[in-house]
Amino acid sequence: MPRTSKRQKQPEEEHTHLALRVERCEASVEAAVNYNVYAPQSAWHSDDDDPLHRFTTRLTVAGISTYPEERAGDAYEVTIYGDNLGSGDIRATLKDVQERDEHGSPKYRQYRGRQIPIYKPPPGMGLIDKIRGEPRWTAWLRVSPRFASDALALMSNGRSLYLAIHERKAHRTRWVQSVSLQTTDPAEE
Repeated sequence: MPRTSKRQKQPEEEHTHLALRVERCEASVEAAVNYNVYAPQSAWHSDDDDPLHRFTTRLTVAGISTYPEERAGDAYEVTIYGDNLGSGDIRATLKDVQERDEHGSPKYRQYRGRQIPIYKPPPGMGLIDKIRGEPRWTAWLRVSPRFASDALALMSNGRSLYLAIHERKAHRTRWVQSVSLQTTDPAEE
């Protein structure tokens, strides 16, 4: 009888902290009437409390990875969207991600004599994709308009910039867990 070998179980999640040296930045801002006013039939996630006017900031940050070693020298292009439209994931609260029972009531568990909420965290803020066959990556994420304007202010100061990205790989999908645009190299922190 042939011997069967056991498959090594892949880890459920893999976390990587990336450090990128910013090579170039592009920015655009847009103001428009909320498009749901003109096409309400296609407004799937429309909310009556959404703003009438839409203000969007789009930043594209391109850089070269300096850390970790196995990805050093890879090129990255990160697109950051700052939008005031009623995106549930940007304006979400902890209450929105609390697990619910079959009756819709929030779930809790006992911890050291206290009842603490049970949360179902979102997968991430955005996605990271590898360009097949090349040492290049793309990423996108949605952020608050405040973050986008603060990033724009940093870009205009003339200093060298670095991007720190916390990447979480679940199965075959890479998610952005956090991002930081800064004037110090995150690989040296």
